[in-house]
Amino acid sequence: MRSTWTWAIVLFFGSYGFAWGEGLRVERLRCEYLVDPLGIDAAQPRLSWIVESDQRGQRQTAYQVLVSTSPERLGQDQADLWDSGKVASDATSQIAYAGKPLASRTGCFWKVRAWDRDGNPSPWSRPARWEMGLLKAGDWNARWIEADLTDGAGAAGSLSGAKWIWCPEPGVDPAKTAPSGDRFFRCRVKTPANEKPELAQLLLTADDQFTLFVNGKQVGKYAERDGWKRPQRYDLLPLLAAGDNVVAVAAKNVEHAAGVCAKIVVQYPGGKPQVIVSDRNWKASKESPGGWNAIGFNDAGWQGASELAAFGQGVWGNVAGGEVAGPLPILRKAFTLAGKSVASARLYATALGLYEIRLNGSRVGDHLLAPEWTDYSKRVRYQVYDVTAMVKQGDNAMAALLANGWYCGHIGNGGFQAYGTVPALLAQLEVTYSDGSVERIASDATWKIHASPILSSDFMLGESYDARKEIPGWDQPGLDDAAWKLAKVREEKGRRLEGQVTQPVRQTGELKTKSVSEPKPGQWTFDLGQNMVGVVRLKVSAPAGTKLTLRHAEMLNADGTIYTTNLRGAPSVDTYVCKGGGEVWQPTFTFHGFRYVELTGLPAKPGDDVVTGIVINSDTPQTGHFTSSDPRINQLQSNIWWGQRGNYLSVPTDCPQRDERMGWTGDAQVFGATACMNMESDAFYRKYL
Repeated sequence: MRSTWTWAIVLFFGSYGFAWGEGLRVERLRCEYLVDPLGIDAAQPRLSWIVESDQRGQRQTAYQVLVSTSPERLGQDQADLWDSGKVASDATSQIAYAGKPLASRTGCFWKVRAWDRDGNPSPWSRPARWEMGLLKAGDWNARWIEADLTDGAGAAGSLSGAKWIWCPEPGVDPAKTAPSGDRFFRCRVKTPANEKPELAQLLLTADDQFTLFVNGKQVGKYAERDGWKRPQRYDLLPLLAAGDNVVAVAAKNVEHAAGVCAKIVVQYPGGKPQVIVSDRNWKASKESPGGWNAIGFNDAGWQGASELAAFGQGVWGNVAGGEVAGPLPILRKAFTLAGKSVASARLYATALGLYEIRLNGSRVGDHLLAPEWTDYSKRVRYQVYDVTAMVKQGDNAMAALLANGWYCGHIGNGGFQAYGTVPALLAQLEVTYSDGSVERIASDATWKIHASPILSSDFMLGESYDARKEIPGWDQPGLDDAAWKLAKVREEKGRRLEGQVTQPVRQTGELKTKSVSEPKPGQWTFDLGQNMVGVVRLKVSAPAGTKLTLRHAEMLNADGTIYTTNLRGAPSVDTYVCKGGGEVWQPTFTFHGFRYVELTGLPAKPGDDVVTGIVINSDTPQTGHFTSSDPRINQLQSNIWWGQRGNYLSVPTDCPQRDERMGWTGDAQVFGATACMNMESDAFYRKYL
């Protein structure tokens, strides 16, 4: 009787995977190195597990795998997909599935038991699962779509067509070398008295520094080292009056070549944009008499500016930042689901570029910088999300943000638009009802598009956001989007779609500010106490229109200001324009390597909670730990650990802060053994290689 009761307990608790003090127990089930993955496209997925025991010298001598199409069948040991039978082997990894052929979308539920050195079977493991992806091209109903915002906002996304200009000086070629000092420029902008523009933007850069005025009011100043590599964007809409306006620039040359390059775009409803570029029609002077930047100033005695070179040419060339993407687009689809019970819902999504999708007002998944870096000329990785709890009967809405990322933004060593020129989205929502019917909502020409509050975003340059341009309800049903434009479908037949085979990039930590200093008036430096990779979460309260600038650095100069020379062509500058009141913001589609953050533009002294470091990296689980009695060695291990976190972001990079950030195989090979000791890196390396 006692023996029967004991085995009853073993069978009951064993079915739920509870461990016992003797023999073996099977833990950490993985499919293709991942925990319960969705979107597997391998015909014979590889399974793995580990065995644990409280006894010394225990080992696995055999195993059995059961795979079923439902958790209920699996709980009854009904392996309708695969029963491996008892296999005499000590292998616990690279166990290839050898059951019935797996079709697209098949859900697979599995468990394992193992026999120990004495031939005794373990309890069954806790159940695990994987789900097949879309294995055939015909499974995709979605079309690649892009957002054409060239009317107005998009036209201001590039300085193309503009000229580098400077004040005429006899015997001087400013494109080579010019006297140091200030020069002054004016441009008239006339708007109709009876028609109000819906958009007005200025894109401006100068070699070396500038102060911007509109109708006599100072609206911007930029004096960063090599700042000409990063054109600045300004919203002129609230500044322009009906009729005559003046945009004036005070430019300072510090050394060597000198120049100003600008583009003004004014968009009226239903018409083509008015585009004004810097050229010989701009007025220039060495002097700045009183009122020189005002509308009523008589500039008849000023000279026409000298044209030095077309943008993209001359000594400045096609520098990083030369093409600044306009406002990032929102791509939106409102849809209605039948009044039936939903059994499951899956969203299959990817992009040529970067994307973030929201469904009924909530963000889908926790992936960052999806679909990450790959050789887009060979393959595009797609992600699968379980959104069953996010859809509802009746009205729904899906909305996506789309950015350039690795596909067509700036990447290492000056690379720009390495794989393409315009980002695109591919999304397919599949809703399966309890009666077995399926409804699909796919990206196509019926999706609507609109400019987002993200004015620009780039890995090297940074991200700019204007909270005043937020659209309430943009990601929810019920929004009136009748005036929004339609997306454009484009053909991408050569792009092979493959499921994501690695842990995604996620937010993996937060760092609070350790101290705040003010090395110069209004220039606040936050020390996070640790070199990290990610972005800053900004928490502020300031009047609407206040522009805040965040600069990032790993070290400080002797005077306490941030040291950025090592960043080279990666200025790593984020800007935020307040909408008024208490606000919290963090960039969406960029990342920086830094310990120190410089914040300017605040109207009052900031508290410690204004800046928080948000750590992001490929979310590879920690597997190795090391500590010793020597704090110096412990610090060395900490440095190694943080270095790996910072550089393992989609690919193993050589550095995360300057304008390189490349996945060199030499660096990865040297560090590979240490990396695998610290973190579970098999899926990460498989995707990389």
